[in-house]
Amino acid sequence: MRLPSESNQQLFLKSLAAENAVLHSGLGVMLAVAGTETAAQAFFLGSAALALILLNGLVAALAGDLLQKRAPVWLLVMQSALAAALIGQLFRDRLTELPPVTGVLLATLAVSPVAFARARTGTANMTIGRSLFDAAGFGTGLVAALVALGSLRELLGRGAVGQTRLLAHPPAPWMGTLLGGFLLGALALALFRVARARSAP
Repeated sequence: MRLPSESNQQLFLKSLAAENAVLHSGLGVMLAVAGTETAAQAFFLGSAALALILLNGLVAALAGDLLQKRAPVWLLVMQSALAAALIGQLFRDRLTELPPVTGVLLATLAVSPVAFARARTGTANMTIGRSLFDAAGFGTGLVAALVALGSLRELLGRGAVGQTRLLAHPPAPWMGTLLGGFLLGALALALFRVARARSAP
């Protein structure tokens, strides 16, 4: 719940961790499973998601502030699709260096709830400034969770993170598969929820 008394920083921090799209709501499950084969892939897709979340948050706030209406889902999806296509064109060379499924995941981000759910529920009734802080926290938390999962999967599955080899023999090569993404994502989600339950008053 968003309180008018919360500062922009409090709003950012609440969205960053307590309502993390991967670890709390599960909106980012698709990205956690299929988009964290490497840390670089996770960072790229997380950054693209952050851009879409900010864009949709801005449009939702503008619609609420100027028109006194909620932005329709079709508008958010359409602009997300155009933005994802633009990102794909601008970074097409980068896409060739990442796992092949990255381009498909980028395209599906346009219709993924992770890109527009926040704009529909969290930022529609906020001022533009507050909506951007909320969206930035939500998106930054998503990027951090994805990169952490991607780094761990890459380390366990390949013995390296990026160009840096840390293990002579990767202990779990299957971590690079979808099964590895699913299991590690599910474990992270479960641990986060247990930790939240224990810290609750």
